[in-house]
Amino acid sequence: MIINRIDSCNSVQLFEIYKSLEKDIVWTSFGPLNKQAGLQYLEQEDPWTSAVGKSKGRDIEYTALNTFFQNTEFENIIHKYNLKRTRFMWVGPYTCYSMHKDISPRIHIPIITNPSCYFVFETGGIVHLESDGVYWLDTRFNHTFMNCSDQHRLHLVGVVNE
Repeated sequence: MIINRIDSCNSVQLFEIYKSLEKDIVWTSFGPLNKQAGLQYLEQEDPWTSAVGKSKGRDIEYTALNTFFQNTEFENIIHKYNLKRTRFMWVGPYTCYSMHKDISPRIHIPIITNPSCYFVFETGGIVHLESDGVYWLDTRFNHTFMNCSDQHRLHLVGVVNE
């Protein structure tokens, strides 16, 4: 199975918590529409930028919690699902990632989404992750993400062991 809904969550509540923190989050931009911010990092690296962008091949070593997120629901989520290299990922309107595969599966929690946001797997699967879900994705298969809407999408994404 490439995608499995493993739990439910309250995305409205997560968005409210996110909004209360947003003004102080430090972002790394990836072009004019996409940005990421780290919730976990590698020791001795910058807590905000260590986990963002392309993997350095050591995903499960990103275990230090960015202290900004201590005592928040996001820390609880990281512990509940035993996440590593957790980050917020904003994807702008009408944007798409390149086809790629990751070295580890991911947990995705949609915080802001809409029906025109899709994961596309080379094996033929096209899937929209609905709000209020926690999803395990086997991103070790070639895949991309497409935001085919005129709105931004925000997911909380973390690495999991197999």
